[in-house]
Amino acid sequence: MKKGRILVVDDEENIRSALVGILSDEGYNVQAASDGESALRMIHSETPDLVLLDIWIPGIDGIQTLKILKNVAPDTEVVMMSGHGSIDTAVKATKFGAFDFIEKPLSIDSLLKTVSKALRNRKNRINNRESMTPEGLISRRLIGSSSSAASARRLILEASDSDRPVLITGEHGLGKKLAARAIHSMSERRNSPFIEVSCAEITSKNFDAILCGGEGDKPSRFELADGGSLFFDRIDKLDTKRAERLTELLKRGDSSDLANNENLEADVRIIASAGPDFMETGATSLLEVFGPDLIPITPLRERRKDIPEYVNHFVEEMAEQYNKRIDYVSRDAMKALTKMDWPDNLTELKETLDRAVHSCSGPVLTRDGIPTQRKDEKRKGYRKKEKTGASKTQLTLIDNRSGSGTSGIKQRTLKTSVVLCGHGLHSGIKTGLILSPLPPGSGIVFGDISTGARISASLEHVNSTDYATTLSDGAVTIKTIEHIMSALHSYSITNLLIKIGDEAPIMDGSALDFCDLIEDSGVEEQADYVDPIIIDKPIMVGDPVNGPSLTVEPCDSFSIHYFLEYPQPIGKQECQYNHATPEYYKETIAPARTFGFVKDIQALNEAGLAAGGKLSNVVLIDDERIVNTPLRFPNEPARHKILDLIGDLYLLGRPIKGKFTAVRSGHTQNIALTKKIHETLVAPKDNPETIGRQKVASR
Repeated sequence: MKKGRILVVDDEENIRSALVGILSDEGYNVQAASDGESALRMIHSETPDLVLLDIWIPGIDGIQTLKILKNVAPDTEVVMMSGHGSIDTAVKATKFGAFDFIEKPLSIDSLLKTVSKALRNRKNRINNRESMTPEGLISRRLIGSSSSAASARRLILEASDSDRPVLITGEHGLGKKLAARAIHSMSERRNSPFIEVSCAEITSKNFDAILCGGEGDKPSRFELADGGSLFFDRIDKLDTKRAERLTELLKRGDSSDLANNENLEADVRIIASAGPDFMETGATSLLEVFGPDLIPITPLRERRKDIPEYVNHFVEEMAEQYNKRIDYVSRDAMKALTKMDWPDNLTELKETLDRAVHSCSGPVLTRDGIPTQRKDEKRKGYRKKEKTGASKTQLTLIDNRSGSGTSGIKQRTLKTSVVLCGHGLHSGIKTGLILSPLPPGSGIVFGDISTGARISASLEHVNSTDYATTLSDGAVTIKTIEHIMSALHSYSITNLLIKIGDEAPIMDGSALDFCDLIEDSGVEEQADYVDPIIIDKPIMVGDPVNGPSLTVEPCDSFSIHYFLEYPQPIGKQECQYNHATPEYYKETIAPARTFGFVKDIQALNEAGLAAGGKLSNVVLIDDERIVNTPLRFPNEPARHKILDLIGDLYLLGRPIKGKFTAVRSGHTQNIALTKKIHETLVAPKDNPETIGRQKVASR
């Protein structure tokens, strides 16, 4: 049985023949073409699943062929090949829709892995699209064979045939929002809007603006949903006053335009979700709106027979994602998974399996890949204590897990992959990067775009702090990482893959482009949490009297006070930065550019750090003035030093709470202090209380 249709496009006869032979032996249906025009004619007659496309082919080159191909056959995956590749070409190919970029001479093992991965990606994309059909939406999470799962599916189907308000109840992580979308997608309103209102974000100040309009020219949610469905997510989060006001609006079926003082009728179908106790504790007025139309979704711990079905489904899905062969889940592993209570239900189960599959090295997912001591047992204990009079500390621990506490924060990644091209600061060569989402617990990882080798952004890999921060593990070297790391730190991105050449692009010497890149993708919160590092005693490196120094002290926020002293025209500068939001960072710190001195250019050249470098990448200073550009801030150099420190500190992998004071310090002091913080963090592991608090003490 053929595994897929592949078209090989290369002008070298020996390469075409070799690839056709290798791939045919692997069971693929393979054809070949020697140029872009021939390839496009063949694609019109029979669309392949995958195209292996050489960059340098006669006539229409590979990039142009790729652009036309993706317009003609968007579901066809394309892997670019080249013997003269560059980061710029790889980034351009990815931007135009290529799945991957491989260099010649080709490694057979690497080639077959890339082919398999590309075909799996195509299959997953098509399956995901098909799963967005109404029936697919229901079955994606409610796949269990238990009577309660079957009942929920039946009630969803019944609700889609009516136009009455419907309430979906259940714990976190059960797919209530997915069920609401399925109801809408199978209803007669499917071609009209599905508008979501997050009730947790409704306050006394924004209630009218959100639901009744009147904020400038913005329409109300009722107007936006006219003809479709209006979904109130977690309606139980409303306080009594807001619940009564909403009841009034829902019963009337309209909203008030506050600007024009008139009622606006809206034809909407009301769907809502709530926690499992809403029927007993919810506002009576709201309950009257929904009446008997209730869809309860049962938690996993009450339908344990469904857990193996979910496990097998998720493991198969993730094995394809990570290009791994996992034949089955061992009996012991399945038994352990079935016994767990899963307070966050499917969300938690899926993330646990994601980590297990990611670390699995054989064809069987064993018990070793499943956590032996789970946090949910502790959380269950906290809930019991809460009912019998828990202490404030115990209640805080509960709140942290629900996202409302103050110590743990949700892990974050990007919503989609994004690409950025530029030049290296010191090499001057064209370079670029591709940012791709990673699952919870992955951390920040750099990947070599040519070889695929990866290196974690961690202190153990710091290789150099001369002029910039460089990571290396012997196989992979990544230079000038501090600017992208600074932006990731400030946007609290905890899990991300950064495919790159050997040096990060410097752009204009600031972090603004990285901020824009993150915002273009969008940030996605993940269900897992990470604890910030909390400084509880001063730690210092350097000499505060005679030389550069850097100190951190206890503080309930993250702040940096930088004192800079250089000869004129810079002179003495200082800047105080108190981190508040990513937007504040983008406005005050991210625009500050790298600066350098004309007299240092010769030294940089001798060190091999300015060969081909672009002077426009830095603020260039001579003995009297700024040579090449106006400053963006009077104290721009001091602000850039803060930018660098924010980036270097993120090699700890977690946000940090502390007050930093820096005097003439640079990357060397940044890394030295970061290492001290790390050492004092891991040193007291024998003390369970210290580990639990995640605090840092000086040695």
